[in-house]
Amino acid sequence: MDVLSQLWSLLGLLTVLQNILPAQILSLLHSLIESLQDLISQYSYFDIPEFNGYCGVDINDLYRHVNLYLNSVTSSATASTCRRFSLSRSRSSNCISFTIAPNHTIHDSFNGHSLCWTHQVETVQDSLEEKRSFTLKLPKRHRHVLLSPYLQHVTSRAEEFERVSRERRLFTNNGNASYESGWVSVPFRHPSTFETLALESQLKRQIMEDLKTFASGRVYYHRVGRAWKRGYLLYGPPGSGKSSLIASMANYLCYDVYDLELTKVTDNSELRALLIQTSNRSIIVIEDIDCSLDLTADRMLKATTATPTRRKRSSSSSGYNKDLGASNYQLLEESGRVTLSGLLNFTDGLWSCCGEERIIVFTTNHRDKVDPALVRCGRMDVHVSLGTCGMHAFKALAMNYLGIEWHSLFDVVESCIRSGGSLTPAQIGEILLRNRGSNADLAMKEVVSAMQARILSTGGTEHLNTSIEYEETVTLTRSPQSVLTVGSSPENWDSSPGKISGKKRKAKFSVRLRSLTKSDSGRRGV
Repeated sequence: MDVLSQLWSLLGLLTVLQNILPAQILSLLHSLIESLQDLISQYSYFDIPEFNGYCGVDINDLYRHVNLYLNSVTSSATASTCRRFSLSRSRSSNCISFTIAPNHTIHDSFNGHSLCWTHQVETVQDSLEEKRSFTLKLPKRHRHVLLSPYLQHVTSRAEEFERVSRERRLFTNNGNASYESGWVSVPFRHPSTFETLALESQLKRQIMEDLKTFASGRVYYHRVGRAWKRGYLLYGPPGSGKSSLIASMANYLCYDVYDLELTKVTDNSELRALLIQTSNRSIIVIEDIDCSLDLTADRMLKATTATPTRRKRSSSSSGYNKDLGASNYQLLEESGRVTLSGLLNFTDGLWSCCGEERIIVFTTNHRDKVDPALVRCGRMDVHVSLGTCGMHAFKALAMNYLGIEWHSLFDVVESCIRSGGSLTPAQIGEILLRNRGSNADLAMKEVVSAMQARILSTGGTEHLNTSIEYEETVTLTRSPQSVLTVGSSPENWDSSPGKISGKKRKAKFSVRLRSLTKSDSGRRGV
């Protein structure tokens, strides 16, 4: 009782002193007490406010990273040290966000040391606003060794968590890039993934490895002095899965998708403005590049203007001053449309490096109609030919639509594919979708009938020989009509679609796909 009475007396004395002493002296006493505590304490404390400065306008990016980091560790054993969390979910997202409740603490560990985060929330006097901050507590004797590496760890973990958990968007241009934001967006929720994609396993694995290497290559691209971007050319007949592959790439990398409609772009300046407005970690898609604009007309028109100009210099007739070709070319420049030169600068010019970690994808049904300058090395780094289904892709479709891993008609389907009766993924998917309510036997029989009808219509078998060329020739077993080409120049293309010339080049790495069957293995001696 004596101790309690003395304690109450001390509290009463402090209250009286607080009311009597001036504010300056109280502030000085408070500072002295804090200094004494810091001198005695074995820990150092670092405050990270929500806003920088006193005005509270500039958002502190480190505060946001700490909040994301603590959100990412709530599913681990570290979260068990905190007694209370605040849960939230935005209207446009299905993800639940975790935040430490006000004035609660969560423990963390780094390099064998124990650290603490406290979420400080204070109400501003005479206002409804709240002042938020995170306080980091770490051992004082190791603070110089721990602080910088730990904050770098927090930042990298937060950025990765934000990339994976944020809602992805699908953008399209609205034709107003010169005056305001040229993009409008909707949530990107395409369900296609590499697990469900009807693609041969070897080709799928190579694409995934290439994407993974690109996404983690920030230091490498900066070291070699190249813009951190990559170009993909997807070509093949309609229904071969080009759009599904783009969606799978976006879901695999957690990137936004920008669907650029060139017919809505008025000129090269607007095209450049659209590029500037795209975000990092995104895929820029131009579908049917051969049909969007008549880009090859630029070269033809320039060629027609050169000859009449030379004639004008050698001719003494004054009536030849108005050259028809020159006037046409001037009309092309002044008409304000997107030119081949503008698109080349968009993909590989100086303006293409205004962002980082971006992938540019061109799609076409006819590769030979695309201007070679658009798809050379450095612009379209990876060429992927998508054709009809091989056996592995067909099994993936059967598993997706029918839920079967094996069927007695699989051997018949494989024989039909070998004989030239293979169909595109869209054709097979439509047949399986139409028969999803019936049993698998009826669906498989209809697929076999469609393949047999294709064999009768083509009247022959299709065989594709394949190889990889990169200083030496190696053979991979792949599926029919599927090609992955890395670093192949258009000059090496054969005139027929889907083939690559047999000339070896040091900078050429081309992969053609064929199905691996027992009979094929016997013929090739594998």
